[in-house]
Amino acid sequence: MGTLVVVRHGQASLFAADYDELSALGVAQAQRLGDHWRERGPHPDVVFTGPARRQRDTARLCAAAYADADHVWPEPQLLPELDEHDGFGMLRQVVPGLARDPEIGALAQQANDASDHGRRAAAFQRLFEVVMGRWLRGELDADGLESWPVFAARVERGLDRIVAHDGPGATIAAFTSVGPIAVMLRRALGLDDGAAFRTAWRIRNASVTRFVFRGRQFTLDGMNVLPHLPDPAQWTFR
Repeated sequence: MGTLVVVRHGQASLFAADYDELSALGVAQAQRLGDHWRERGPHPDVVFTGPARRQRDTARLCAAAYADADHVWPEPQLLPELDEHDGFGMLRQVVPGLARDPEIGALAQQANDASDHGRRAAAFQRLFEVVMGRWLRGELDADGLESWPVFAARVERGLDRIVAHDGPGATIAAFTSVGPIAVMLRRALGLDDGAAFRTAWRIRNASVTRFVFRGRQFTLDGMNVLPHLPDPAQWTFR
């Protein structure tokens, strides 16, 4: 069987001018993952990364730990299908038009009025989850918005490309985000759309989720593990 080791990118820069840039903590998370893999494995035969900067930089920082090691880090292959959906663009586009919606209006106000980063991040996540639920149910109508069915089909195509590398004992690493991991969990566990995302929202930054596969068989083998970050103070969701 082949093994697919999926890494969620390190912490990005929530509320900064460029969210797609790793935070200082996100850089440290990726570096520690690389140090851990260099010493203990896995040592991937193939590496894929999504096109987002935070995804590519997490892979690059992980690879840097192998520079002086005996194990070779394969040249990463860019896989556009591993890109995240544009959740922030979706919020910017649809939330203003839903300001009179009792649920969304109240959550948006809470996020806007939060007095510190922690409260603001928590309020933002609640707002994000409600909007995402409507996206999954096809209730949002916005120009240029990638629908859930289109997004899921895109990720599934990318996953098919990944598992085509099913040589005996092959180990594949993929660097991506929560949305694509939700699609992978949906396939592995037979979850409905909402349950897949509710599960994937527990995935922490720079965590490792592991699948094994053979042909169309695709099985979860471990989820959201952080052996490279023993200090819970370094565990983040955003």
